[in-house]
Amino acid sequence: MISIAITDDHAMIIEGLKAMFQLDKKYVISASYSSLKETLQNIARDKPNVLLLDINLKDGNGTSICKEVLKLVPNLKIIALTSFEDVNMVRLMLRNGAKGYLLKNTSSDEIITAINMVMNDEIYLPKELKNQILNESIGIEKRHDFLPKITRREKEVLALIVEEFTTDEIADKLFVTTKAIEAHRSNLIQKLNVRNTAGLVKIAIEKGLL
Repeated sequence: MISIAITDDHAMIIEGLKAMFQLDKKYVISASYSSLKETLQNIARDKPNVLLLDINLKDGNGTSICKEVLKLVPNLKIIALTSFEDVNMVRLMLRNGAKGYLLKNTSSDEIITAINMVMNDEIYLPKELKNQILNESIGIEKRHDFLPKITRREKEVLALIVEEFTTDEIADKLFVTTKAIEAHRSNLIQKLNVRNTAGLVKIAIEKGLL
């Protein structure tokens, strides 16, 4: 039997998945969480085989907790379950340890296929996203809007911002002052023409800056 946990802040999604898995005794929903905080607090106790993880949650970005969750349950197979059809988001999730990526409008058969594949240590991606990644790898890709050059240090700061570290935490990791980090953040906001930190995270993911 494959034990599955779900992290999603929409009760309807959770109930729909529970109803779907009730039809097949090979799978059981062992836990459901409505936030990143609840996931981190309980997943080591529940120890599911698979976590279906929503990316866009009220208390943060699901991409940022993949590494933390895997420290708590090293053999866990994480599958992103999201509405974002974005190859850069796929790359970020895989880089952080996820083994699959599913869109919320997918069929029950595809969800089952994805779970079976990750349990066999394979990576699952929807055909459309897999094709986009393949096309980019052989040089067939969409033209990106012009983006100003960012420095190596700014890229390091941006990566930590995306992973939701605080200014103090970033300063500690990079062995610099908080004022230096605030300056880098301000420069990034100006260079990338966004209004705030949320805008930095959005454009970093959309444009594949990391």
